[in-house]
Amino acid sequence: MELKKVQKARKKLGRGILSRTFFFAILLVLQITFVVGVALLLDRYFPYFYIFLTLLSVLAVITLLDKDRVNPVYKIMWLLIILVMPPTGTLFYLFWGHRNTSNRHAKRMEAITQRCTKSIPQDPEPLQRLALRSKSLARSALYLSQHAGAPLYGDTQSEYYAWGQDFFPRFLEELKKAKRFIFMEYFIIKPGYMWDTTLEILRQKAAEGVDVRLLFDSFGSMFTLPEDYENTVRQMGIQCYPVTPPRLSGHLSDYTMLNHRDHRKITVIDGNVGFTGGLNFSDEYINRKKRFGVWKDTGLMLKGSGVQSLTALFLEMWDFTSGSVSDPKDYAPTLRYPADGYVQSYGDSPLDEENIAENAYFNILQQATDYVYIATPYLVVDNEMITTLSLIAKSGVDVRIITPGIPDKWYVYWVTQSYYRVLLEAGVRIYEYTPGFIHAKMYVSDDKTAIVGSANMDYRSLYLHFENCCAFYGGKMVEDVRADLEECMAVSQEVTLEDTYKTPLPKRLVQVLLRLFAPLL
Repeated sequence: MELKKVQKARKKLGRGILSRTFFFAILLVLQITFVVGVALLLDRYFPYFYIFLTLLSVLAVITLLDKDRVNPVYKIMWLLIILVMPPTGTLFYLFWGHRNTSNRHAKRMEAITQRCTKSIPQDPEPLQRLALRSKSLARSALYLSQHAGAPLYGDTQSEYYAWGQDFFPRFLEELKKAKRFIFMEYFIIKPGYMWDTTLEILRQKAAEGVDVRLLFDSFGSMFTLPEDYENTVRQMGIQCYPVTPPRLSGHLSDYTMLNHRDHRKITVIDGNVGFTGGLNFSDEYINRKKRFGVWKDTGLMLKGSGVQSLTALFLEMWDFTSGSVSDPKDYAPTLRYPADGYVQSYGDSPLDEENIAENAYFNILQQATDYVYIATPYLVVDNEMITTLSLIAKSGVDVRIITPGIPDKWYVYWVTQSYYRVLLEAGVRIYEYTPGFIHAKMYVSDDKTAIVGSANMDYRSLYLHFENCCAFYGGKMVEDVRADLEECMAVSQEVTLEDTYKTPLPKRLVQVLLRLFAPLL
């Protein structure tokens, strides 16, 4: 018992030490130490030396301003840090804020992505058929096909799960049927009923000769899994790698990769069945363990050709992490299924200059004519998103956003609430999910299109993480997502403009400060 307490304390300490808040505090201490130390050592030459450091920071600022595709709010935050804290602010930016799309990791990922994308070209027929139904939806699908390497499929069945406890039995049922391979990629894995049950099936399948592979994010699972957990899993016959684990390196790009987490949720079985959504593998996701009240999360299953895109996304990260060379065609679906709509599975990478996840959301918003319903655990958005949400609400579109009633992180929750007033004034309706924490990430619009996946509406998901989502055009999936969001709103508390006026002054001041550093949260 004492050993468990010590281990728990060590993990808690480790989480704090490796957090961005702790790192920022260390840099602040270093900055103060540096200024005082230089002042004492250089005495009368200190002002000149400080001017020199300031000039270096100005060069860093010019470099940042020269990046045309960086969000203005993101730039402003880093400008403040760099100018107020020379030279440690510059170091902080290089480590945590620099989105380098030309370093060796970015080039290697680009080569892998291009290889996988060429392996699964777009069949023009589904795009043509969708264009006959809706030209606007076809434009959205064309964007994802051309810029995310995500083909549109019209022969893929889909099944929606409004709760983790609905998802898990179907997941286990399909997992047990595996004959050829099982690919899994997740942000968080935590031992407990959900993961232990899954792992036992994976062990059995590996013993039967099934090709079982597992990727987990090294930071997301750092304090939920034992050290060197991948070795334990490998002893079961399962191929396993942590994604971008922390290690000493002589390359700066290896350290900046620590800020790019693998936030994807993907399972592929025999190429014919795929699972994705917002669910990680921890007992709160199936409400077997209570954390932050009721845990609301969603998942989905695909069957048919559309699974191939999930396979390709997994293989991209597998090759990037393991050094392998894979061809998605070797793991192609062997079965076809009738469908009542179209599906498009896509990924987003922080190692390129295309903000796929955010642009997919923009496409839904800009094409809406009747309504857009949204669920997100975090609402930490840039000016473009605020402007778009406000404009379509002012134009008469019924825009509704569901956020958690019980937060998992108070500071992110406060930033989320800080955006309420400007959105409410524009006519956006906001609901807080009072039963607990809503972790689902969903869009649905006009009974025509929906998105379900891993991408939150915050800077980290939209700019710094590897993400994956599924877009749906028509069919029962769109109906199911809308029905689920309406049920969520029925048990939520709608926020009014008057509620925002009641925010205490100290909280508002903290919110203003936190908003400055929103891209770091």
